[in-house]
Amino acid sequence: MIFWGGVIALVLLLVIAVVLVGGRLLFERASNWAAGEMSKAEGAPQDHILPRIVRDFARRNGAGRGPRVRRVELGQAVEMRLERRGAWQKLWAWEWICVREPGFVWKAGQQLWGPLAKVLVLDAYVWGEGRLWVNLLGAISVVRAKGEDIDRGEAMRYLAELPWAPDAILENGALVWNQLEDRLVRVSFGEVAVTFRFDKAGDIVEMTAKERPVRDPDGEKRLRDWRGVFSEYRWIGGRRIPARGEVGYVYPDGYEGYWRGEINAYHLRH
Repeated sequence: MIFWGGVIALVLLLVIAVVLVGGRLLFERASNWAAGEMSKAEGAPQDHILPRIVRDFARRNGAGRGPRVRRVELGQAVEMRLERRGAWQKLWAWEWICVREPGFVWKAGQQLWGPLAKVLVLDAYVWGEGRLWVNLLGAISVVRAKGEDIDRGEAMRYLAELPWAPDAILENGALVWNQLEDRLVRVSFGEVAVTFRFDKAGDIVEMTAKERPVRDPDGEKRLRDWRGVFSEYRWIGGRRIPARGEVGYVYPDGYEGYWRGEINAYHLRH
């Protein structure tokens, strides 16, 4: 009996291991598929007149140099709050940002051991559709979100991250730029928009947006103002970008960040 009990336990462990590793492989396949689809985008060229401060920002940071860029890829060291006022959790992250039309794929996770992950996250905007997946242990699905609110939120995220893709500022014809004040510029795509504030040196240091969809801890969907900050500009992988950033929501009792990170790798893909 002891022998057979040990065999059964071993078989169960092997089955669990196969399921968890298989779940990780499916997650990687889904994220790579989304990145591949996004990379097919051609988009209309930028034919709007850009505000001078925007054009100068893109060119000073390397946009337009060399062969045309199709997408950029970023490695990130990230900390996130998975719930309001929660502890900061460390994650690895990798992101693809489309240059020629709105689109991105962001995958992140916490490693458990080897190929096994404590949590995996896929956040994406591909062909006009947003999606958010969260898997525990790489295989147990706890979030599969899509729909109009996700589409809107992910489109806003694409706009907010343009400082990390200066080539998209010059290339993406879906974006409309309007200068509001000397150092305040609004960029829109369809019905969504964010506003960037530039410092005296001409770098984007803050992003703000109105009414981004968010699900509060009580489960209710609400629209909250959104804010992000960028800092520590430096040359990485051929472009000058903000190496650090933070983003969060503005609640009735004030601002609270939920994401902060550092760029530790950057690649141009043609």
